[in-house]
Amino acid sequence: MMLEVVLLVAVAWALLALAGVAVLAAVPPTARAALLPAAPLVGAAFLVVGLHATGIVLPVRWGLVVLAVVAVALVAVGSRRGCLRPFADRASLGWTAAAVAVGAPLAGIAAAPSLALGDGRVVSPAGSHDAFWYVSVSRWLQSHSILDVPDIPAAPAAAADGVLADGPTVSSLTAPLRVGQELVQAALNTVTGTAPTDTFSPWIAAWVLLVPGGCLAAAVLMGLSRWVGLAAGVLIAGSAVLVQQVYSQNAASVLGIALVLPVLGCVVAALDRRPPVPLLLAALMLSGVVGTYTEYAPFLAPALAGAVLLRRQGLGRTVARAAALLGLAIAIAPLVWWRALGTILGVRGGAADAWPSPFLARPQIVINRLVGAGPLSGGFDLSLIALALGALVFVGMVLAVVLGPQRGMWLGLLAVGLAFLAYLSVQRLGYTHRRAVEIAVPLALFMCAAGWAALVDRLRGRHPASADRPVGRLAPALPMAVTAALLACLVVWTGVNVRSSLASDDDVDLAGRHVDEAYAEAQGWVEEIGDDGEAVSVLVPDFFEQHWIAMALADEKAVEYPAVRADYFRTESFWSGGADRFWLVGDGVQVDADEGVVVETNARFRLLDLEQGEAVVAAPYRLGSWYPLVLPDSDTATIADGAGILVLRSPGGDGDVSLAVRAGPDTPLLVRLEPETAPTELEPVQVTGATDVQVTLPAGDSPVILDVDTALPGGGTAPMSIELEGIHRER
Repeated sequence: MMLEVVLLVAVAWALLALAGVAVLAAVPPTARAALLPAAPLVGAAFLVVGLHATGIVLPVRWGLVVLAVVAVALVAVGSRRGCLRPFADRASLGWTAAAVAVGAPLAGIAAAPSLALGDGRVVSPAGSHDAFWYVSVSRWLQSHSILDVPDIPAAPAAAADGVLADGPTVSSLTAPLRVGQELVQAALNTVTGTAPTDTFSPWIAAWVLLVPGGCLAAAVLMGLSRWVGLAAGVLIAGSAVLVQQVYSQNAASVLGIALVLPVLGCVVAALDRRPPVPLLLAALMLSGVVGTYTEYAPFLAPALAGAVLLRRQGLGRTVARAAALLGLAIAIAPLVWWRALGTILGVRGGAADAWPSPFLARPQIVINRLVGAGPLSGGFDLSLIALALGALVFVGMVLAVVLGPQRGMWLGLLAVGLAFLAYLSVQRLGYTHRRAVEIAVPLALFMCAAGWAALVDRLRGRHPASADRPVGRLAPALPMAVTAALLACLVVWTGVNVRSSLASDDDVDLAGRHVDEAYAEAQGWVEEIGDDGEAVSVLVPDFFEQHWIAMALADEKAVEYPAVRADYFRTESFWSGGADRFWLVGDGVQVDADEGVVVETNARFRLLDLEQGEAVVAAPYRLGSWYPLVLPDSDTATIADGAGILVLRSPGGDGDVSLAVRAGPDTPLLVRLEPETAPTELEPVQVTGATDVQVTLPAGDSPVILDVDTALPGGGTAPMSIELEGIHRER
């Protein structure tokens, strides 16, 4: 139900806020008042750092016990020091409520697909499959330490502790990659007794809810008005660039975006001692964002270096405090920094960098996408509103450098950050460029808000005067008019971005990309068979369905998967090569069977019992050579050489079969289908449109893998894709 999604978002906020309040209990009241709106983010950083420390030897479920003791100890320390009275004044509580109030509807936009479905289980509105990655890692870390890597054999084995669904976990833990976000989700799932698949989408929407509070805290810590922080929170949380990261299930970057600004604020305040943020708290926050999204380093590091080095006075003292802060951050979270180093040195976009970046296009298209006048797949038309919003952001950034109180930080960010983006643009590193732009935009938007606020302050005569630069007081009407115009622009920005965010889902089959009840029902069928699925094999060629049926059956450790995609599973087959009695098949698997062989069925899956009658089954094999999605007519199509087809026969069935295949109507193909282990001398069949191709199978009823060979009748090159439409018994 829709209420379930809302409650899960609220529970995530409340639990993280509770952890954050425990940490803030031990800090001075002025710092606590500044950070209270960001209490959930302080709690998230506490979990990231704490669970990395305990995760060296303990799983999340036991690490949380240790952190609960630490939290109680922090409250006791705060009480002993007299820091708890007053714990919070009315102003800080009011601003915290304001952050939640403006964040809630924007989090609702981020959760729109889940709200539309009325279900909190995973939904993937975009083509990304990152949700499977994060759920796999979170699930593993609940009951294993970070240093415990799953052992996944070539086929199910009783001695192995890993299953097929743990493939992303192996990649993540051995790379190594940052796992902070996964630890936070695992902690929330452990405390609430929920499964990662059931909560992933609401949890990531909750990260959007945290953004305004983080911006509020950052503004105060950087010497800006809370109103500036609130406005920046709306700009960022409402940005289509952020929301489409949610729709693409980029959970780590979304939580990293929520964290990065209060981290900058905490570090700046700890260095300047205004307000008195303890170095240890700033170190905790810094390690938290590094452990959550290490990829922020090219922007975060130069910004902090600029804040330390580009100042007129107190350079030596500031450098010493910065060194102490960095040393503390490494000391309290060595595993975070070790894994971060591995991420920076060893991880690249890889094959994904061949994908085009939506931000490498004509200038007007790039501007449309950056300011949210169109989704990342659109924004092709000239938009005067987009140009105006783009100019507003650019001028605000310039004002932040010229007039803002943290010029050194912004100069450091721009000097290195822009050079980094330029390098990625020149090298045409598509995926890396896209991800870098997506995480840079929130920093630019906060910078924009700070710049315009500095101008308004200058117009009001609030900017500090110096002997050589006196500041005059302009008429009160001018700053009021500028403020009103900026508020109007904020409303326009929000409306434009919300429209684009919601429009990005218009042509998406949300129900088809939703982990619905069909998966749980299929899991129930396998569980009822018993023996951990010893007698069950799974054939599900669709990329999305394959991931989530493997996750649904993760506790059925003996289930086999003859044909899977290696992208996330790290193998193309998790199979001993035999024929099980029961076969769970998905759309795209062709079946010709007696009545009674299909013993269970739902909207996505069929369960076949091959001992209930005669049957033949054909399914794509070596899936790297097949299109990853099942076509609307339930066909599957080859996309490269090396494709195979797996043919199954019921016990005692030893006849030949014919396969219905289709070639393009304008491109007839010569098609040969022959057993991999017993090639024949059959001539290829010319296929034009739909054609039945007879196949002679080896004697017996063992599974047979057919090699698919295609060629043009007259030679030459052309797209040589065929579709598998059906299988028929030769009677």
